[in-house]
Amino acid sequence: MPIRLSSDDDVVRLIQLSKEPNAEKKAKEAGYRLVITDVFIAGSGPIGCTYARTILDKNPSAHVLMAEIGSQDHPVMGSHFKNSVKYQKDIDSFVNVIKGALQPVSVPPGDTLQTTLGEAAWAPPIGHALVMQGNNPNQEPGLNLRASAITRTVGGMATHWTCCCPLPHGQERVSNPIPKDEFDGLLKEAGNLLNVHDNQYDHSIRHTKVKEALLQELPKARGVSNLPLGVQRRSDNPEYVTWTGCDTILGQSIENNQTRFKLMTETRVTQLYSSFDPKMVEAVKVRDLNNNDDVLIVAKTFTICCGAIGTPQILWNSNIRPDALGRYLSEQSMAFCQIVLKRSIVESIPGDSRFKERVEHHKKQHPNDPLPIPFNDPEPQVYIPYTSDHPWHVQVHRDAFSYGDVGPKADPRVVVDLRFFGKSKISKENRVTFGPKEQIGDEWKAGNTDIYGMPQPTFEVKRSKEDGERDQRMMKDMTDIANILGAYLPGSNPQFMEPGLALHVTGTTRIGSDPKTSVADPDSRVHNFRNLWVGGNSVIPDATACNPTRTSVAYALKGAGAVNKYLEQFKPE
Repeated sequence: MPIRLSSDDDVVRLIQLSKEPNAEKKAKEAGYRLVITDVFIAGSGPIGCTYARTILDKNPSAHVLMAEIGSQDHPVMGSHFKNSVKYQKDIDSFVNVIKGALQPVSVPPGDTLQTTLGEAAWAPPIGHALVMQGNNPNQEPGLNLRASAITRTVGGMATHWTCCCPLPHGQERVSNPIPKDEFDGLLKEAGNLLNVHDNQYDHSIRHTKVKEALLQELPKARGVSNLPLGVQRRSDNPEYVTWTGCDTILGQSIENNQTRFKLMTETRVTQLYSSFDPKMVEAVKVRDLNNNDDVLIVAKTFTICCGAIGTPQILWNSNIRPDALGRYLSEQSMAFCQIVLKRSIVESIPGDSRFKERVEHHKKQHPNDPLPIPFNDPEPQVYIPYTSDHPWHVQVHRDAFSYGDVGPKADPRVVVDLRFFGKSKISKENRVTFGPKEQIGDEWKAGNTDIYGMPQPTFEVKRSKEDGERDQRMMKDMTDIANILGAYLPGSNPQFMEPGLALHVTGTTRIGSDPKTSVADPDSRVHNFRNLWVGGNSVIPDATACNPTRTSVAYALKGAGAVNKYLEQFKPE
């Protein structure tokens, strides 16, 4: 039979037992699983790993326990899957990796209706809907972030992200409660931790030609430049690069501190407990999904870094429900198209003295190739930053996403992706909710549940009139820039993508100085708690258009510093 913590009384007894010598052994003898540590971190993505590394590096006595709901799917903890040679040779095949990693958050009833299903087959009765795999009969389709999804694996989204790490514009930092100079320093430190460079594609023929075409046609004020990326070209074979994953963030910290760090995989973080002091979290209940055992973990500090949906979900399930929880949700709009480079751009390559030697070598090796671009020429990675006059973020590059399909008729060497990200007006009414909860027997029920048995998220999100007008300007800008570079790839014409597809949800546990409008303070410590922190895109209090990971890591560095300061009281004298 699975080991279960069926009541709060069981939890209270184990918390009291944890203060005794040999507590873990005594708990086992009593039929329970108890683990005692210094620092508990939920989530193994870039934010959880930022907390882990900062604490391990700066607190030589602290023991860190990390829980991840997914499995370790790579032999190197948290490695980016795109570091495989296979995917660097064929980037379009990486699309299937991304699709396989993403699990939908909230699927409304209409999306599960099968109108052509034979009448002899089973189907839900009229008025009912499927309720598993993220299907959500309470989801209003018009308020949904239909394409929003979660990656559950060691390393999280960092196993397949684009590694784009721009600095936020001033208008993307207006609600940031941290002084500007301090946050600038944190952003710089975050860039170092993420191994950000903007020069790893300077030798690329395609990158150079695309960038120069844009510089020639666009005003200087647009700031056309190299895309800042968490990436480094390999010294042993410069044909390939190493993309930043959570292994990059952790560095040697895990290897150097094997006795002080433990990772629990396929473990669901269920509920936090404040049984004796309402301002202190004393324990967290997690479930080992392999055998369905409940485990109680007692720690000095707790940090929840489970994404913009998972983090408020855990707080809500723990009855930690400040008014701002799940509210002020912001997600970026996204316009997308793919173009095939202009003939004039391609035909200018052979006569360019900078590339003559490489082109001639390629032609000698492959005389039947009609393109003057070596097969191993790196893709373009160009960036047009957010500005006051053009308040959106632009990436002109080639990468793999869960959308866009070059297909067999286009040579990927002349295909360029244009992705434009727009911000949304901050509104308290934009939110994710989780519904009522009740306990029946030894199982927690929360109305509908997600695939892992946690309360089902439901979105209530609208874009404002102001957002719509800005999006339309952004679309026009994209078509203008596309026409500078080439013609649209059939099937990838200019389009707005499904809401939520940017996967950049922010604000659901936002930081701030006012507990009425925020969940956590400027140190990312949850208001009214002394030892509970949150981390991730969910803490960002602003509407952003740029990729948010670097900003989230900057907030996490400050939060981890606060954790270390809190732990000082426990250091042996």
